[in-house]
Amino acid sequence: MKKFGYVLALMLLLVPAFAYAAPPGCTWEGDPAFRYGWNYLDGLPYYQPGPDTATIVAGGSIARELGPYNASTVWTPTICKALDTLCFDAYDNLGWGLTGVFGAHNTPFGDLYILGSAYLWYQWIQITAPCSAALGATDMVVAGCYYANNAGVCDRTCGDCVDPDTRPADGLKYYNRDTLYVIVVAPPPSLSIVQADTVAVERGQTQAYVGFSLCNTNPCAPPTEIFYSIRSFGTVPRVSYPWAGSVTVPGGECRYAYAILNASAAVKCTWDTLWIKAWTAGAAAGDTVRCTQKVHIIEPRVVPLFTVPVVTILVLALILAAAVFMRRRAVNRA
Repeated sequence: MKKFGYVLALMLLLVPAFAYAAPPGCTWEGDPAFRYGWNYLDGLPYYQPGPDTATIVAGGSIARELGPYNASTVWTPTICKALDTLCFDAYDNLGWGLTGVFGAHNTPFGDLYILGSAYLWYQWIQITAPCSAALGATDMVVAGCYYANNAGVCDRTCGDCVDPDTRPADGLKYYNRDTLYVIVVAPPPSLSIVQADTVAVERGQTQAYVGFSLCNTNPCAPPTEIFYSIRSFGTVPRVSYPWAGSVTVPGGECRYAYAILNASAAVKCTWDTLWIKAWTAGAAAGDTVRCTQKVHIIEPRVVPLFTVPVVTILVLALILAAAVFMRRRAVNRA
């Protein structure tokens, strides 16, 4: 019986060696995790209980920022505390479009980052639902922070040294993968007007442009001709310009339109009200939208000529000119 106890103790001592063995072709110097997971920018703690969810319309896109991480040394065992090459990758179960390119951000999946312990990078991911996505369909998107294998390629099969990592102070768990459930919802009305509630117009302008946008809101809709008309109910005269017209707008995009007012003789603090109406050909009552835009006449803004940067540049220019002039005089005397 005593021999069995010795064998059992020996096996328990050897367990960590097996638990933390890297797969063939991989090495574990660091410890991949997520410092920030899905939805950490939603105002709630990113370690909130339950799965993270988001909504999307067919043909639409959403973007999220995550924080892949080489876990802090105080959260990891005696190994996996060193500098390591980590990477980000993601997949989903419905085969939608996933990309690391979003706006001004361009961080393709699989890029390699050499990080010391407790360092991270910020990774954007954009998710796009196809127009064929059914209402109520749910896509499971799994994002992961992974090791690069010995060939220098991002490799999901390399596993993880410790998962989850536990923050000693409060027991919070940090995993190397995080899941987001994306649910397809009904698109908004296909027609909308985007405009400011109030537009300031400087008194004295003879042609003051008051703009707004006509939007074909559904990203899966075909290019649609949107008609509009504008009426003025204030004290600022209209400029002789067509206050009705149409624009053709592709699905998911907006096009600019505007009214023109003559504020040359307007009184300070005068208010005008524009009523904007938009509709499509053969539109039913629900396909017509209206909005109200206030126009406030203000005093012209005074643009100072001699600001600090302008004065500084002028002084420097005068000093340089004087230096050149004095040098020429010295040369002439010589």
